[in-house]
Amino acid sequence: MSKASSFRNAALVVLGAILGGLFVASWERTAAGARQNNPPVTPATIQADVTRLKDITPPFSHPMVDVAMFAANLWFAGDRKNWPLANYYLGELRNRLGWEVRLNPSPKGADGNPMDMKSIFDGIDTGSLTKLKTIIAMKDSKQFAMEYKNLLEDCYSCHKTAGRPYLRPMVPVAGPQPILNLDPGATWPQ
Repeated sequence: MSKASSFRNAALVVLGAILGGLFVASWERTAAGARQNNPPVTPATIQADVTRLKDITPPFSHPMVDVAMFAANLWFAGDRKNWPLANYYLGELRNRLGWEVRLNPSPKGADGNPMDMKSIFDGIDTGSLTKLKTIIAMKDSKQFAMEYKNLLEDCYSCHKTAGRPYLRPMVPVAGPQPILNLDPGATWPQ
């Protein structure tokens, strides 16, 4: 029995060595092929890569489209007293505003000079966004409606500073058909 067990162990070691060798050989061939298919890095290839990335990068306004959607959903969730969902949309709205600041930290303002988006965001973040978070935690519908309007006024102040007074937010009256049920008492699906 001991002799058979020793033979089996030796066979497993040999089989493992063979499979390991095949794996390493395959890996080296794949790596060598990848090196042959990649052109050498030169200033021209770097510039071509940068140009391609600029062509496929979404515009700076992309996060603001998300902000608008989350702001509308925030309104409807708060209006229906679905406080956990309102809190979620408030967090997503805040994240997208932060994304906009990271993407475009100093766009030109109405006067043609760079704006300090971080300072504007910080003011909104510590102002109306923080107040809304507190109001949502308190589940206060009356205060929610008032502070939501203050948030929209803050947004509009930023739009005017950026030279875009035509971007005038409003309390939404109807939104796209949401896929999420806004009813906090919903029981379907299970």
